[in-house]
Amino acid sequence: MKRSFLFLVVLTVLAVSAALLLSRDESPSGVASDSTLFLRNMAGQINNVDRVEVVTAGQQPVATLIRATDKWQVEQMGGYPADWPKLKKLLSALATAKIIETKTDKPEYYPRLGVEGVDSADTASVLVKLIAGDQSVIVIVGNRAQGRSGQYVRLQGNAASALVDQNLEVPTETREWANKRIIDISSTEVAEVEIVHPDGERVLVTKVSADQSDFELVGKPPERETKSSWAVNSLGSVLSLLDLETVHAARDMDWSDAVRMRVLLFSGVEIMADMKEADGEKLFRLQASHPAAKVTTDQDDDETAIKAAEDVANTVTDINQRVTGWVYGIAGHKYDAMVKKPEDLLKPCLLYTSDAADEYQRV
Repeated sequence: MKRSFLFLVVLTVLAVSAALLLSRDESPSGVASDSTLFLRNMAGQINNVDRVEVVTAGQQPVATLIRATDKWQVEQMGGYPADWPKLKKLLSALATAKIIETKTDKPEYYPRLGVEGVDSADTASVLVKLIAGDQSVIVIVGNRAQGRSGQYVRLQGNAASALVDQNLEVPTETREWANKRIIDISSTEVAEVEIVHPDGERVLVTKVSADQSDFELVGKPPERETKSSWAVNSLGSVLSLLDLETVHAARDMDWSDAVRMRVLLFSGVEIMADMKEADGEKLFRLQASHPAAKVTTDQDDDETAIKAAEDVANTVTDINQRVTGWVYGIAGHKYDAMVKKPEDLLKPCLLYTSDAADEYQRV
C-alpha cells in the first residue's frame, strides 16, 4: 500500500515537472512585463521631439516633419502645415508602446518580420527617426503581427527585434503627412456660385434661402432644359471636402488666363478662387473675405448680430491663415467641376430640320 502511494507521488511530481518544462518551451522567449516600454530612454522626452524623419526602401526620404514655434511643418512641401493629429497619434503610440515579446536577433530572419532596415530597395521596412534636442532614436517599423495584435519593430543598432502592443500608422507618401484638407464648405451653406471664363462665358447658380432644395441656373435660355437638377446642384459642392494633391509656395505666375470662381455663403463669407492648368497640374488658389457682412460696433445692442459678425470674421481669418501664400494642385474631377460652362449643364439643343418635318436634330 505504501509502495503504491509512493509510486503515485513520484508520478505526480514527474508529471508536474514535465508540464512546467513544456509550458516554458511553448511560452514566447523573452516575454516582457507590462511595464517594459519599447522606448525606455525616449518615452519621457516625447513631448520635446522637434523633428521626425520618415524614410522608406532604398533610403528614400518620405517626410521630414519639423516643429516650428507651435506648428509642425512638412519640409518636403515647402514648410506646409503637417497633419498634427496623425503625427500626434504616431508619437503617442511610440511613447506608450510596450514589449509583448522579444523576437529574433538574427539578421537573416529580419525580413520575415519586416525589420531589416531601409538600405535595400525592396524592403518593406519604414524608418522613423525621432529627434529631441541632442537626443535621438531610430525605430525600424516592420510588419503587423498576423493572427494577433501588435507590430514588429527594432531599434536601429540593436540586434533584437520586438513585438509591441501598438499598431503604428506610418504613411509612406509625402502628401499623407500634410494637412490635406484645403477647405470644406457644405452645399447647404452656399447661396451663389459664379464661374467666369477668360472669354467672358459665365455660369451663375443661386439659392434664395438655405431652405431651397435646388439651385437655379441664372440666365438659362427659355427654350433650353438643364441636364438634371443634380448637374446644377453639384456646383454647390465644389468646395466640399476639397483636398490637395500637391502644394507649392505661391510664386510669380501669370493668372490672367485663369478661370475665376466666386462662392458666396449665406453667412456673408465670399470666397474667390482662380483655376488654371500648368506643368501638367490642375492648379487652384483662393482667398476669403466678407464684404457683405454686417458691420457692428461696441455700441450695437444686438448681441446676436455682433456674434454673427464675429463668427464670419473668424471664418474668413481661419481660411486665409491656412491658404494664403499657397497654390494647390487638386484632383481632376474637382477641377472639372469648377470650370463648368453653360453647355455642360444644359441638354443638347433641338433644332427643326426641313428634311424630316416630324423630327428634330440634337446639336
